[in-house]
Amino acid sequence: MKIAVNLFLTSPKSVTGAFVYIQQILPALFKADEKNTYYLFGESESVDYFRLLYGHLPNVKYRVFGIKHDLVANPIRAIKKIVAKIRRDYRTRESIIAEEIRDVIRKETIDVYFSPASTVFPRGLDAVKKVTAIMDLQHEYFPENFSSAYLAKRRVDFAYAVEHSDRLIAISEYTKKSLVDKCAAAPDKITVIYFAPQEIKKGPTDFDFPKEFIFYPAALWPHKNHRVLIRALGILKDRFPSLHVVCAGTVKGGGFKKELELLAESEGLQGRVSFSGFLFGGNLYALFTKAKALVFPSAFEGFGIPLVEAFQLGLPVIAADNSSITEVVDGAGLLIKTGDAQDLASAIEKVLTDDHLRGELIRKGHERAKLFSWEKAAKETLAVFTQAALDTE
Repeated sequence: MKIAVNLFLTSPKSVTGAFVYIQQILPALFKADEKNTYYLFGESESVDYFRLLYGHLPNVKYRVFGIKHDLVANPIRAIKKIVAKIRRDYRTRESIIAEEIRDVIRKETIDVYFSPASTVFPRGLDAVKKVTAIMDLQHEYFPENFSSAYLAKRRVDFAYAVEHSDRLIAISEYTKKSLVDKCAAAPDKITVIYFAPQEIKKGPTDFDFPKEFIFYPAALWPHKNHRVLIRALGILKDRFPSLHVVCAGTVKGGGFKKELELLAESEGLQGRVSFSGFLFGGNLYALFTKAKALVFPSAFEGFGIPLVEAFQLGLPVIAADNSSITEVVDGAGLLIKTGDAQDLASAIEKVLTDDHLRGELIRKGHERAKLFSWEKAAKETLAVFTQAALDTE
């Protein structure tokens, strides 16, 4: 079997949940499957990133569909792409790339086109079986997080993926239910394959950790409920005068961060709420192992990888009871009412003061973490590829 992987619309410079998924599932697939051949398709930035990591593997091939490549291989096509780029004619650019990819699919007799980031790009690849992994349908639950133009595009992209994919992978039962309810996807063509924790290794640190803190890893989106966490810490500020919260995650514009900083100030928490931005390596390991608890008040998740990472590293979990969070935690953490700062404050106090509860949460978390692995996810994904390749019209 020959499998093409769609790396378009993702980039190592933008570490989204989709890119983390690609980073983890590809090496797991390559390790589990040395028999089939994989073709990585995309712009040079993404393809070259993975070529540096896996260029030594004989069953992994690479194909760049960019202007620089075409200047040598096909100058006329390069000119067409340049004109489309100048005119911001994205549909023409997509049709040019689709023609290229159809030619490669035909010449290489590729069986499956795998899109791991929710979007099938380019459209019009009809002579190949398509498998698409769907991360979440945040836009259907929190449309206010998106501009009207991007919301409309996202809905069109998801509708296309559902209609034109032969098989869909959902990263949680909640995402599967969302696909059925919001996009009228056929349940029998959706397979649920869970994420797993990425390997977080001990290493050097250059972050100034507070002596006592709780940890929330999440991008600064309003629905992540950082406001609720700050208010909960405000409730606890006199009971635990040295308790800080470290919020680690991508900062999407400075306006919302400033709003949260002002909220912390109004709660009397000056210097006790920090926004570290995206951390990795030794800094991330230290956050998970030095924190008193992972606090996860988000109102919506497609999966919630930090929950499993906390389970694996022995950090007690407190999380909001909604979406896929309930499914992933499944009794291994404390669940609180979404948006309820008092309920969150009470749960934090319990974890900080009840050693027996803390020990039970750590034990249950370790057991829960054993159910999630990229090796398992890779084998299940390969089974979906096989099913898709064998499907008949």
